[in-house]
Amino acid sequence: MNIVLISGGWLRIPPQTGGGVEAHLFNLAKQISELGHNIFIIDRKYSQDDPQHEIINGVNIIRLKQGLLRGLPYTLKFFLFQIIWAFKVNKWLKLNQSDVIYLCVPIFGVCLFLLNANLKKKTVYGSHIIRRTKMKYGLIDKIAIYIENKVIKASKLTVIANEIIAAKIVQQVAVPAGKVRIVPAGIDLQEYKPGYDATEIIKKYRLENKAVILFVGRVCAEKGVEYLIKAANIFINTYKRNNAHFLIVGPVKYFDTLNKAADGYTVKLKQMISGFNLESHVTFTGVIPLEDKIMLYSACDTVVVPSLVDLDPVVQLEAMASGKPVIGTDIGTMPWRIQNNKSGFIVRLGDEQELADRIEYLLQNPSEKIKMGAYARRNVEENYSTQKMALKMLEVFRDALL
Repeated sequence: MNIVLISGGWLRIPPQTGGGVEAHLFNLAKQISELGHNIFIIDRKYSQDDPQHEIINGVNIIRLKQGLLRGLPYTLKFFLFQIIWAFKVNKWLKLNQSDVIYLCVPIFGVCLFLLNANLKKKTVYGSHIIRRTKMKYGLIDKIAIYIENKVIKASKLTVIANEIIAAKIVQQVAVPAGKVRIVPAGIDLQEYKPGYDATEIIKKYRLENKAVILFVGRVCAEKGVEYLIKAANIFINTYKRNNAHFLIVGPVKYFDTLNKAADGYTVKLKQMISGFNLESHVTFTGVIPLEDKIMLYSACDTVVVPSLVDLDPVVQLEAMASGKPVIGTDIGTMPWRIQNNKSGFIVRLGDEQELADRIEYLLQNPSEKIKMGAYARRNVEENYSTQKMALKMLEVFRDALL
């Protein structure tokens, strides 16, 4: 098969600083290439030096020229970018043969189908938006879900990792259950693994002789970072665990990879940290190199995913593959991926006390922490490798040809 995976054109593939969807696309492409299929990823040029076509790990990456729209509000910039991006990608698709197309950005999908309705019959849509996990939908949520519903109805098949949201899509979009397939995310077990020597990364981030609690992801309200700060206050100031350090890794404004500025939410968090006198116990790193992130998993004691709204955070699998226990919330796929009391803990949404208590338990019981981390690694090996993901996705792609 000639399979074309289409990037949102927002973050570079292969990822250099992060991006869950981008990592998903590249890992999927690598495995499918090894299985003998022609695989292409369409991404944009991020610099003038980027080649139009390069092959990385057997994956053909096509880079189309398109700049970002400067000086506009984030949401407007993103929508306009995707509209223009659809024109560029459609032009390439007209000139090149493809059997199956896989895309993950709803507004891009709507635009692409308006430009070329024939693409609907061979398109698989991968749902990664988190809005359906919310208890209540705001106006922007309703608009985003409306747009995604259009793509789901138009596409041949839809793929999603979350079992509950898959059922919700069938009900909300009124499509046959067989049109929505569940494919769990996969992790590169050679890249994320226990046993890295973390000496240098500990020095780099000044973590010597500290218990490290790691957060990786966008710093935003949906990710529940304020509850992690509140838990840090309990842990440091109430439990007097002065050797602990909370390391917050990820963009502090939208998907900004340049670390130029923080948004209002991050400013609020820093005010909280100041009010709790936690300045010496909490660090915002901003976006960091991918290799640093991988090494920090080895350096930390536990990884916390305190999300209030989430779908299938790849961080939970990266951490588990790295042999670390994960503390997640009862949202998205986390209750399925993190086996409570075995590979980590599931805590209630927005409950900083329970979060602090679970961190306390892991740090006060090092043998249990190691045991949980080993169990987490085995769980990922058995269920969430990139190889398993690719085989399941190939089944979906073959069905899309029927």
